[in-house]
Amino acid sequence: MDYAAFRIGAAKARSRGLLPTVARVAIALAAGIALLAMTLVGLFIVLPLLLLGAAASYFYLRRRMRQMRPAPRRAPDDVIDAEYTVIDHR
Repeated sequence: MDYAAFRIGAAKARSRGLLPTVARVAIALAAGIALLAMTLVGLFIVLPLLLLGAAASYFYLRRRMRQMRPAPRRAPDDVIDAEYTVIDHR
C-alpha cells in the first residue's frame, strides 16, 4: 500500500546542501517581491481608480437627479407669492 498519509509521516530528513537552501531563499524572495508588487499596484493604481470612479459616479448621479427634478414655477413679476399661516386665538 502506498497511500499519501503514510508518505507524509515517513518523509526523509531534508537535505542541508547549498542548492536546496538557495532555492528556498529564492522562492521566498520571489514570493515577497510578488506580494510587494501586488500591494503597490493596489495602493497606487487600483485605489485611486476606485476613488475617481466613486467621485465621478457621485457627480453624475447628482446631475441626473437635478435634471429629473421638476423646475420650480415662477410667479409673474407683478404677483407676490407668499404662504400665510393663520393662528387662531381664543
